[in-house]
Amino acid sequence: MRPADNPFRAQRLAALRYRFTQATPSELIERLAGLDHRAALVGAHGSGKSMLMAALGSALAEQGFALRQARLHVGPGEPARLAPGFLAELTSRHFLLVDSAGVLGGWSLRKLLRASRRAGGLLVTLHQPGPLPTLLECHPGPELLAELIEELAGAELAARLPPAEELFARHRGNLREALRGLYDWCGRGGGG
Repeated sequence: MRPADNPFRAQRLAALRYRFTQATPSELIERLAGLDHRAALVGAHGSGKSMLMAALGSALAEQGFALRQARLHVGPGEPARLAPGFLAELTSRHFLLVDSAGVLGGWSLRKLLRASRRAGGLLVTLHQPGPLPTLLECHPGPELLAELIEELAGAELAARLPPAEELFARHRGNLREALRGLYDWCGRGGGG
């Protein structure tokens, strides 16, 4: 299968939207307000935290917040850092969204938490509970993986793919990696 025809190509995965199964967006926004707009989305790699953060960010922008977003990555031998100016001139209109905040070192995380008090809110993603109250723990299951596979591949191709339960177990619940694995599977001719 050509990469441009692969239903699991990166552009299609990026277009997927979070499925609200544990709470509605308005319930989560209400819960976030009850936590003084300072909370964490917690879950394992590939559990949907980033997608949920994007969805909640859209809802917060609709409420009039000016979003400042950071997605942290750590390279070999490099400490994670927020971009210069990310925490500058914050007002109550600003809402900070920090994906993968758990990679920040202790000093950088304390600086973020302290500076964010000047903002209207802070939402971070973490792999385990941390210094902020947990807004939601993301726990996807094989049923959700099956739903995503069918959405991306269609029912006919999905029926020929490895079972979602098997993929979920093989990738230890990491939906992102399971879907990337299906890209490779289709690319090797498994989907053709």
